[in-house]
Amino acid sequence: MRFTTFLLVGLLLFATGTAVAREKTPDVINAAANTIVVTSTNPPIFGLLSSQSGTYDRIYNQGAIDTQCGAEVLDSVNDGMYYDILCLQVDDNQPIELIVAAEGTDIIDTVLTLYCSPFDPLFPDQNVVAFDDDSGLNTLSAFTLSDNIVLSPGSEYWLVISTFGANMTGNYVIQPSGNVYDCGAVGDEDTSWGAVKGLYR
Repeated sequence: MRFTTFLLVGLLLFATGTAVAREKTPDVINAAANTIVVTSTNPPIFGLLSSQSGTYDRIYNQGAIDTQCGAEVLDSVNDGMYYDILCLQVDDNQPIELIVAAEGTDIIDTVLTLYCSPFDPLFPDQNVVAFDDDSGLNTLSAFTLSDNIVLSPGSEYWLVISTFGANMTGNYVIQPSGNVYDCGAVGDEDTSWGAVKGLYR
């Protein structure tokens, strides 16, 4: 009897621990006074997050990068984030940069998540390559050369720009490195969600 009780308590604790691990957890702002030097000759990407943008329940991670599309991520408590999607390709096997530029960006706090194609807002934890919150200036986001993100030429990647918190809107400017190019708008037929709009403005 005592063994059975012990076993049941142990199983209950294990199940409870598993449930807790799956709960939404807060990701903290980690603003830093980073120095960002943009050397790209590629034109910047301009866009807008507004109340008309799609929303999704944002994820985050602790810096894990997986160019094979399986970076481990966590479910943030930040739900209902406005977002936009950019389709990107590379033309070599060198590290990339994608920097949210302070000049022209009036969103106070951005988040970048890089996906292997496709990104599905209903399943934002799938196909993740990399995530960044505050590697740019102040609370702006950036993937820099030091991240050593090397992508495959000819493959499509979807960059999702969103906000750290809900109800943030404004213009954004992303400066890609010289080996990164846009591959056109992501159409409704490319996702399982029917409200994704034209993306490259």
